[in-house]
Parts: sequence; structure tokens; C-alpha cells
Amino acid sequence: MTDFDVIVVGAGMGGLTAAAFLSAAGRRVLLLEQYSVLGGASHVFRRRNKWEFEVGVHYIGDCGPGGQVPRLLRGLAVDDRISFLPLDRDGFDTLCFPGGTFRVPFGWERYLNALIAAFPHEERALRRCVGVLAALGGALDRSESMARPASLLRALLRAGLDARWALRPFAALLDSVGVSREARAVLTAQWLAYLSPPAHVPVAAHAGYLQNYVGRGAYYPQGGGQVLAARLAEVIRSHGGRIRTGAQVAKILVEHGAVRGVRLSDGEVLPARAVISGADLKRTLLGMVGAEHLPRSLTRRVGGARMSAPFLNVYLGLDIDLSARMPKTNLIAIPSWDDPDQLAREHLQSATAHTRSHWLQSARARLGAFIHCSNVKDPLCPRYAPPGHSALEVMAAVPSDRSFWGACGSGAYADSANYQALKAELIEIMIERAEQALPGVRQHVVLREASTPLTHERFTLSSEGTAYGIELNTAQLIGPPRLRARTPIRGLWIAGASAAWGPGIEGAMLSGMHAASAVLQRDLPRELAAGAVIADRRALPRDAPDWDPLRVSR
Repeated sequence: MTDFDVIVVGAGMGGLTAAAFLSAAGRRVLLLEQYSVLGGASHVFRRRNKWEFEVGVHYIGDCGPGGQVPRLLRGLAVDDRISFLPLDRDGFDTLCFPGGTFRVPFGWERYLNALIAAFPHEERALRRCVGVLAALGGALDRSESMARPASLLRALLRAGLDARWALRPFAALLDSVGVSREARAVLTAQWLAYLSPPAHVPVAAHAGYLQNYVGRGAYYPQGGGQVLAARLAEVIRSHGGRIRTGAQVAKILVEHGAVRGVRLSDGEVLPARAVISGADLKRTLLGMVGAEHLPRSLTRRVGGARMSAPFLNVYLGLDIDLSARMPKTNLIAIPSWDDPDQLAREHLQSATAHTRSHWLQSARARLGAFIHCSNVKDPLCPRYAPPGHSALEVMAAVPSDRSFWGACGSGAYADSANYQALKAELIEIMIERAEQALPGVRQHVVLREASTPLTHERFTLSSEGTAYGIELNTAQLIGPPRLRARTPIRGLWIAGASAAWGPGIEGAMLSGMHAASAVLQRDLPRELAAGAVIADRRALPRDAPDWDPLRVSR
């Protein structure tokens, strides 16, 4: 096939979802992925033929009956091929502070009661704060884009008087109600899951995050995050779509304001009248398209957009089964009660090689971490670790500055002695955080590895090595550069973490569905809400006895 209706650039969850819906609707689709494995930031990797580690899927909200993600999967006829395991309803996140823990339960009322039990003298302030969050969270419709004025207005009307907080920083709400340092730390600790600190994130964005998990439940895909990409790839292939890995797009070809196809990095030209880019927004518009084809105001906004902080990911193989020691929860280890915005300024603002020593000194004592264990959440899957062992991931927000990591230009970085030494120090810090949440775990580490923003940039081509695209801050929650699917170029649409539906698995999938909806000129959101199934369930392949999502995704 060389005659395609639509070319989709990038096989993250946004691109995969778009390609799946378009293929299911009968379009001739080509999906191009520069890496060797589909899934983008949701893919897994393996070591020694016995360990499997997640890169980005740690939990997904709203996956119960009638949830947003199951609705999308039902529309693609794979809802019976992906199961979601609920995390602990009494504490899907466990916040570990010096001297104690706080478990974040499912249910707004239970969440409020848990906060009041922890801070009984602050009941009035907590009721006010959680009341605003619950009102805004309940008013938001995740399937709609808040970048669309009509959708935003409907959400604000549903929120009533609490709508006045929607676009103000979460830190301003906490200041207004007046909470203690300790209560503030508990209320804001989960910023480590979406990487926009309280002084940046709008109340509406934090409320939407809590609504997805506190309001609708936290889940983990059975079989791990790679299952999502594999099932979507099966929809594409079984409905006539083509997928090419190792195919990096160098240019999106534009003539007279309209798309004409793409040119790959090896010079191959692939014509098409429609292109959806699920790749990084800055690379898409400023690199692959080029500023000469775009309005100056848009290039200025996109070029100046602040990206979300990147992650350091440390992967630990343990010779102990953690499922006997902990419930199905994430652990968030915070080593101090210091103000989270002050910590974010210290740990995320531009850091260079000259400030590295001071940064590390602060990080050893104060850098918080998000901790995930696949085999605790999904104990029947044998791929994560050998019997009696565990695969543990410890993540932290880190600077994106390339010079901080000892990198210059875009060349190889793994041979740098300074880079390897820095990774070794950070691995030790992350083991300390794991030790804080799981005392005694250090002595059970038998495998250790780390990925940095440079690693993420290498494998996903994301600006500044971030997994979350443009930061969710008060200036970037709605409007440019957080675009809806359509762009000023005729025939070019976008999907992915920087689109109007935001980061995360659900946000990326929604962006892909909306991009496909625009190309098809169909109201897919309305059709899916009414129960429509776009794909042909009978066309999907049967699973082999040794079905492997990673093999399917190559």
C-alpha cells in the first residue's frame, strides 16, 4: 500500500487511538513510529528475560463500569480483551511522611473524613477546600475539551459559585482556606503524579485529577501497560491499517496551506491528504511543519510554552515478594514537611552542571518520589518478576536542563562518565526513598537501572524529555498552545499529551479519538456515549496461547 487516506505520526496512546478509530471506520491508515516498540511513554521493557518494568502506566482513573476509558475501548471492540484491576479502595495512594502515613481512599466523602481524622482541628478549612475540589471535579466532563469556550462555560455553570476558583492556582485556594503546613503537604503530595506544583496547577486541573481517582476509582490494566498498545495495534492491523516502526518523520509536507504527506528521515516520501501527529507538539509544529507555514502568534505561543517537568525513573529488581507486605497502592515518599512549591523551585528550575552539587545535596534530604510495583497490583501476571521477587519503580521530578545531565548537543550521552556517576547517585537517593516507604527494602535489591530525561527524549523525541507534554498551569490549561485537534494547516490534526485533553493515558486516548472524529467528520463522542461500536469484533485475531503484548507491539 502506498495510497493512504491518513498518515498518523507517533504510536503513543494518542496516535494509536486515532489510527484505531480511523481503521475501524474504513479509512486506509498508515501509522509511523520512530522507535521499535509501540506505546510511546506507555511501553514496557524487559531485562535478563525475567524482569518487566513499566515506563509510564502506573494507574488509570475512571475504568469502572461506564467509565471513560472502557467506553473508548468498547467503541473499538476490545473492551472484552482488556481488564482493569481496582487498586485498594481504602488507599490507592499512600503518602509517606516523616513519622506517619496518609492513605487516600476512593470516594469524596471518605477522602474528606480521612483528612479530618488526620487533622481534626482543621475541619472547617478542610471541608471548604474539599468542597471546592469536589464541586469542580464533578462539573468537569473529561470527554470535552476545556479549550472549547462552550464546554468550559457549561462546566463553570455546573460548578456554581465554586467556579471562581477554577483557573486560580491550587496554592491560592489553600492560602484562602488556611491549612497547616502538614495538611498542605498532604493535600498537595499527589502533584508528583502529574508534575505541576501547587503554585502552577489550576484548581480545576487538580480537581479533575482527584475526580478521576477519588471520585471514580483507580485501576491498573491486567497484564501491564503494554496491553493497551497491543490491543489497539490489533484493531489497526485487523481492519486494514498498516504500522511501520523504525520510521522517523522528518517533515510534514505542506503546500499552499494544506498537507500533502510526510518525508521520512531516510528521504522516503509518503503522500496523504490528511496527517494526524501524536508526536511532541513543539517538534510537530516548529520542526516537522515549520514556522513558515504557521501564524506567527501560534509559533510564538508554542515555542514559548512551558513543558512539564521530566521524570527520573529508577527500576529495581527485588528478591522479595512485596505483595505480602503492602496492599494494591502507590507509595508517595516525601522526606520533609517543607512547602511543596519551594521544593519544586529547588528541584525543577533550571539546573546546570555548575549547580549540580548543591542540587544533589538538597535532593538527598528533600526530593520526593512516586513508587509503583506491578506485581503487587497484578499478582497473577508472571512477566514482571521471577517467583518470590518484585519489580519496583521509583520516580522523581528532575531538571530538564541538558547540561545538568552532562549532555551537549544531540549526540550520544551514555558514554559520559559524569552522566553515569550522576545516575548512580540518583539511584542511591531513590533507594533511600523506597526504604522510607518500605523499611528494609535496600538489602533486597538485586537489579538496578535508571532512565533520565535524556533517555526519554531519545526514545520518544519529546521536548525536554517530558512524558506529560505542555505543563498544566494556569496560563496553559485552556487556549493556545493547548490546541484542540484542528490546526491552521488544512488536513493536519494533532493528538497526544499537549492537546486540549491533557496528559495521561485517558487524556491521550481522548485526544486521539477526537482527532479521528474530526477527520471522519463524525461525532464520535456522541456515538460512543450512545453505545456505538465502530470496530468489527469478528475481525480481531484470536489470542495465541503464548500471546505476548510486547511481541504484538513490535
